[in-house]
Amino acid sequence: MQVQTEKNPLIFGYPHIKVKWQSGGEQIHIGRNTKENRETIRILTLGLQGSGKSSLLECWGVRFPKIIDLFGSSDGESLCWCKKEFFDFYKQKYNREPNILLVYGDNKKLACAFDTVHIDSLTLKDIANHDVTTTTQLFHTDLKEYYTTLGKVIEILEKRLFWDDPWALTIREAGDWGRARTKVVKDDEGAKRDLIRFYRQNRHHGLAVLMDSLRWTNLDKELRDLSNYICVKKIGIQLLPKDLRFLYRYWKPRSLMKLPANLFGLITDNRSIGVGKFDYPTWHKATKENILKSANIEIEDTETGERTDERRYGVGDLDHSEIIEKYIQLQSVRKVANELSRSTATIHNHIKDHNLMIQRKGECQKCKHSKSQFSKDTIIKQQEPAPRLP
Repeated sequence: MQVQTEKNPLIFGYPHIKVKWQSGGEQIHIGRNTKENRETIRILTLGLQGSGKSSLLECWGVRFPKIIDLFGSSDGESLCWCKKEFFDFYKQKYNREPNILLVYGDNKKLACAFDTVHIDSLTLKDIANHDVTTTTQLFHTDLKEYYTTLGKVIEILEKRLFWDDPWALTIREAGDWGRARTKVVKDDEGAKRDLIRFYRQNRHHGLAVLMDSLRWTNLDKELRDLSNYICVKKIGIQLLPKDLRFLYRYWKPRSLMKLPANLFGLITDNRSIGVGKFDYPTWHKATKENILKSANIEIEDTETGERTDERRYGVGDLDHSEIIEKYIQLQSVRKVANELSRSTATIHNHIKDHNLMIQRKGECQKCKHSKSQFSKDTIIKQQEPAPRLP
């Protein structure tokens, strides 16, 4: 049991979720080592943008042994698992660091401390060997390629036919499912039917589906009927759908319009009704946060040479590995400096740092993060002739 209710204590260590029942009441079984049949639950969350939907899904999802985080916003919120705060939580809870896998598309190169894989090379075994598997629009050239990647990940998960532990599949915006799956089923109606089919058969693949949406009208009623838990966040001026308006007996419409981000209404498939309160996960991406900086991830478009790490000064991991690779190729500090528009002192210092890290740790960490083949190669500088005086 990992959710505190009036009947059950909380297992500490996870972000707290507390439910006060107003009608009925039940135990909520989710997550690790759960013997109940609710281990492959379906959670549907409604709320406006900024109402705390994603942070609530993260509180549910972290209770499962593995997380596959898809369909995130364009600002990279699905990279929250790469932040130091999540690593601190995970080490405290499980006495080890989490294994993170980042999936990227064509013409992209990532420099980071996490495992990376191109979508065409991704396998079910890769997902099984990592605690968190995620991707983001930032790792793709455009939306079309991003949605194609999401569709391929879903197809891989559907191949999971035998399982012991449930995995959490986080779909941060249900509306994006249709745009991704039209690559497979070709039309909007087919995409909706595909989502309903997948939602219904989630237990066959050992997946707990945690999904949110901005508007009820974006979702088919059958999705609500199939959900084990429906969480209602701040909904603004939109009303609940007709089949859920009986909840106004328990929740005031004005309260739902202004609901604080750490509160939610909860209805279960057993018709238990309550009000929930949860702790904001420390690793959740803030609205204006530069997630690439927080997660120490650099991205290079190998086709254009553009980088989206937003660095203004200094040299990043990609730049460092490029310096080393260029020097091995040109064997001249001055030539490397001229080609990369850097000072000769910068080139000297990075060769020195590269060799020093290999001497101390056996491998240059900057080159390792950039997936450079020279991460373990000590650089021997060539003696260059002194420049001629005019």
